[in-house]
This record gives sequence, C-alpha cells and structure tokens, in this order.
Amino acid sequence: MKKMSLKVKLSLLLLLAVMSIGAACTQKTNEDAKVTSSPGVVSETGGDSTAQPADSSSADYGDTGGLALPIAKDETELRAITYTYADSPIPENFFTKELAKRTNLDLQIQRFKATDPTEELGLLVASNNLPDIVGTTTSSLVSKLGVEAFVPINKYLDILPNFKKVLDENPQIMKSNTSSDGNLYVFDYLSYKISPRVNYGIMIRKDILEKNGIAVPKGPDQYYEVFKKLKQIYPDSYPFINYYGADILQLLSQSWGTFNKMFVPDGKDAWEYGPVSNEYKDMLVYLAKLYKEGLMDPEFMTSKEDRFNSQVLQADKGFAFQGWFGRMDSLQNTAKEKVPEFELAPADFMGPKGKVMAEPKVLDYGISVSSSSKHVKEALQLIDYLYSPSGSTLVTMGVEGVTFHEEADGTITYPEFQGQAVTRVELEKKYGLTMTGFMETADPRSAPRAITPKFQEVLDLLKDPFWEEEQPVMHFTEEEVSRKTPLEDALLKAVLEYSTKVIMGTESIEKWDEWLKKNESIGYKKLVDIYNTAYTRYKEQ
Repeated sequence: MKKMSLKVKLSLLLLLAVMSIGAACTQKTNEDAKVTSSPGVVSETGGDSTAQPADSSSADYGDTGGLALPIAKDETELRAITYTYADSPIPENFFTKELAKRTNLDLQIQRFKATDPTEELGLLVASNNLPDIVGTTTSSLVSKLGVEAFVPINKYLDILPNFKKVLDENPQIMKSNTSSDGNLYVFDYLSYKISPRVNYGIMIRKDILEKNGIAVPKGPDQYYEVFKKLKQIYPDSYPFINYYGADILQLLSQSWGTFNKMFVPDGKDAWEYGPVSNEYKDMLVYLAKLYKEGLMDPEFMTSKEDRFNSQVLQADKGFAFQGWFGRMDSLQNTAKEKVPEFELAPADFMGPKGKVMAEPKVLDYGISVSSSSKHVKEALQLIDYLYSPSGSTLVTMGVEGVTFHEEADGTITYPEFQGQAVTRVELEKKYGLTMTGFMETADPRSAPRAITPKFQEVLDLLKDPFWEEEQPVMHFTEEEVSRKTPLEDALLKAVLEYSTKVIMGTESIEKWDEWLKKNESIGYKKLVDIYNTAYTRYKEQ
C-alpha cells in the first residue's frame, strides 16, 4: 500500500491523541492494568499538588535496555521541535526535567507553527538552523528535505541497544522505511505497542436496536434489512451516516475484499488495482441501493464532522457509521447529555469479506536527529532510552510515586487528576508526557494502552478481523515516482467522481465496461506494472 501522507499521519495521530480514553475501572489483563485516579491521594512532593521530578542523584531507573545513564558526562542542552497542543508546557515540563536528571540532557522543546511542518522544516534546513531533534518526520519527508540534513540511524546501532532490538524484532522497518540511499533516518512509531489490535470498524446504536427488538447485523444483507426496519420505524432518519466524506470508500471497500486504489488482495502475492474489480462493483451497487431507498444520508459522500455530529448526536436521526473505535466512549458520553439512553456497540464489518486490511505494526513516522547537531551521539541515545522499559514508562506515565501509583491490585492511579479518566491529552498538558515524536512505544500499563469496557466489546467481537498479511510498503525509484504520481492522481480523481455518481444514481452501473475502458485509457495497467516491479525488488531484499 502507498505510504500515508504526512498530513494523514498527523491527523491520525492527533485523532488518537485527542480521543485516547483512559479507563477509570478497566479490568487488569496480562498487558493492560486498570487506569484510574484516586481522589484525596496527596502527591509525594508535599503540600504542593504539582508533581516535581524525584530528587535522587543515585536512583535506580529500572531497565534501560543496556544503555548506560547518564548519557552525557556534563549537563548538555538539546533543542527539539515537534507537534504539541497549544497549551502543552514547553520548552520545559515534568518530562523534560526528569529526563535531564536521568540523562544530563536538558531538552528544550518548541512546537511547529503549522500542522504540516514541511515548509517550516525546509526553512530551518536552508538556514542551517535545524534543532538537534526533529519530531513528526517520515522517510518521505526526510528525502524531500534532503537526507544529508539528518543522521543515518542504522550507522549508530552499536550505541543504540534498544532501537537495535526494535529493528531485530521488526525487520520490515529496514525493508520499507529506509530512504533511497538505503539508510534509516527516522526512529519509527511502534503502533502495535501503543494502539489496540483493531481500531476502525462499524458502530451502531445499541439502545435503538434493543428498543425495537432488532439484532446487531452481520454482513451486507443483514445490514440492509436492519436499515430498512429502522427507516420504517423512524421515517425521518437516515440509518447509515458518514464521518469521512469520500474517504469512506477506502474504509468500506476493504470488507468487500478490495480497495479504492492499488493493493495486494488477501492471500495473493501481487499488486492489483481495486476500482476495476468485481468486488468494487458489488460495493457500489450495494451503496447505490442504500442511497436510492433513503437508507443512508443523501449527503453521504460529502458528509464530514459537522454534518455527522448533527445526526449522530440526535435521538433518532442516524444509527450506524464507520469510525474509530477509540471514540466510542467519548462520543457516547457526549450524546448522553442530550439523549440519556444513547449507547453504542461495535458491529461486524459491513462487506461480505467480513475482514479488513491488517493495521500496520510500525508506522513510518517518528523522530529524527539533525546531522548538523553538535551532540549527535547524545541525541540518538536520548531517543534510544525512550524505547527502553524505563524510558517508555517515563514518557507515558511519568515517575511512580510522583505522577502515578501502582496499587496492590495492579490498578494505576494518578493522584493529581482527582478521580478523572486519564487520557494522553491530559498527561501531555499536565506533565509533557506522551508528546508526539517522543512517545514511540508505551508502557503496557499506561493510559494510551488502557482498554475501556466499551473497547473490550470490540476485541471480544472482532477476534479475527484482518486479512492475512499487512500491505507491503515499498521503495520506488525517482523515475518510478515521476511516472506513478500523475497516474495515481488522475485515477483517484476518476474513482471518486465515478463512485459518487454511481452511488447517487446519476450514472448507471450498467456502463461498467465504459468505466473499465476509462481506467485503461488513464493508464492503470502501467501503474500495476510500476508497483509490481518495485514489489519484486522488495521481496528480494
């Protein structure tokens, strides 16, 4: 699959950060402990309720993965830039102060001025003023800015024991996320260590179904029948609503066993172009039927957050939608303010395939070190420390006995939050923890890893949710990029236009052969050849 754009990755991680739910009473499992806050627990910093780094010059910081602390002999300042919330405490906070105490590295953090940092970083590179550490980077961004501006991480693995272990356990990183010169410039985001196993799927109004004696649907036929019944009971409703606009096509198509662009079909070993497949045609026919019968929002293909909220937060206007499961708790809590009986439940994927593409274990997204830094070794090892058990606890939870406590029953409590649910957002704004770029892995007990009872319903339902293999992420030569980019742009534009017309009934699916000829005239077969040529190289690595 194509690498996600930086803007998409930033949006995804922001969404995850905004909506990550800390569990107030989650049952402890092998990897996930309860996360609550205890009212009345006094911080160990004394009368001042604001946590401060523990004062211990000879403290045992736990398992550092073989990395010796402190990293620097003398106190050394490092400049860093990353994405943060507007009211996050920078340049210093609890996290940076504790990190300095452990490593002798005084981290001074500044935030990007825009969500997409490409232009700002370009100016910093051009002026030779790049900070020592740069957050929210990707291999493609590094290549765009110039690899010479960054440190090739793979050439320093002898001093990076924790990241070397990451590469040993995830060999796909060096196959997929290196730049064209074969070097790795980004410390990657270990999503499988941070996010739950399955994140996206269908959610449905459980209270509405139970009120009307309707079972949660499974498969396209049952969804259709359920939507018909709901439309009969609530004639002013649109049972199927949408948050993602036209991007919904790439989410729904997977459960039909296809995709709205290039992909490797489940169980196959070659790239194909999804929008000319019979499965894609079947999906369009199905969605067109829902649209024609008033079973989905008439603005379905353009509907995004505002319209979605205007429907889902009503008592009886919209009942099912594709979305991020991590949002269930917060969305349900918001809706209950107006609709007390409102309750969501996860449902099976809509399409006949019943499964979707495997979510990537590792994202080509993370943090890099400037080659112009006067402290390259120290900056690299600071990041390496954050991959260690000790460092991952610090960056996601803080310090035991100061920011959090582990109770006898395994419950994690955060004294300064006085009984509130603890999320990534609160942890960053209070302590500077879980900050984008610096959290590349997580303590399994931490809030980002916490599973709420509502999310546990997802895991219980979708036990086998994925196609067999992750979509391969490949390198393309500059010549291949110059040929594939205009082809992809033209094809995607045509796919969105055609799909919208068929769904809305302004173009007949009976002209499918004309659609196939149009894609061929644009050059989809050339694109398939480009992908499979790159895939052959990928498999030979």
